[in-house]
Amino acid sequence: MLLIPFYFLLTVVLLFTGIIYREKLRFKRYGVDLPFQQAVNVFIRGGFRKDIAEAAKRSKNLKQSVPVEKLQLHAASGGNPLQVIEALEYLEKTTIESLRAGFRHVCLVDLSGKPLPEVIQEAEELRSVETSGSFDFSGMSFSYIYKAKFRRPIMSVAFDSFSEEPVIKEINRKIRDLSRYHKELLRIKAGDTEELRRLILHNVLRKAHWEQHFKLVLIEHDVVITVNPDG
Repeated sequence: MLLIPFYFLLTVVLLFTGIIYREKLRFKRYGVDLPFQQAVNVFIRGGFRKDIAEAAKRSKNLKQSVPVEKLQLHAASGGNPLQVIEALEYLEKTTIESLRAGFRHVCLVDLSGKPLPEVIQEAEELRSVETSGSFDFSGMSFSYIYKAKFRRPIMSVAFDSFSEEPVIKEINRKIRDLSRYHKELLRIKAGDTEELRRLILHNVLRKAHWEQHFKLVLIEHDVVITVNPDG
């Protein structure tokens, strides 16, 4: 009588082991070799799926491969794991700074409701802005023309709206309010437009300011400053 529970338990163990090895074999056909414990975790989370196996296979060519469990979790959230891996393959080849994103960020973009290829395409787009105005310094009046080229980060494209108006407004405010940078201004001689230009480009509107306040990636910018005749 005592042997019945033992054989029953042995049957269950053998059956479960067989199922796990079947999972391992199915992934193995796609070139994905799962350790036994990982195969158990994969089985518990839903088991084999062709798109996940294909994504796991392709992820092996990335700088950092993606575990099958993470692909399963993304798929369970409604995402497309294969599309995420395809996007990561593309992003690893580009040098565009606004497209810097790891697996987690690309997954979030994939779940944003916007098509991932369209988000990437928009993040690749080089935008430009131009504004002009005048400001006073040391009893003199100056005119300026500021131009900049930038891109939107991939996460910003996916989740944030964008308008050039607030950016232009802030640029003009920063330039016209140069008195906030009085410590730098004390070193600048009256009428020295080149030093004022340097201050604006490398301090007032430096790349870090664009990233922190505008949530944009500055590619290049320049400002032309002239002394007003009546200044």
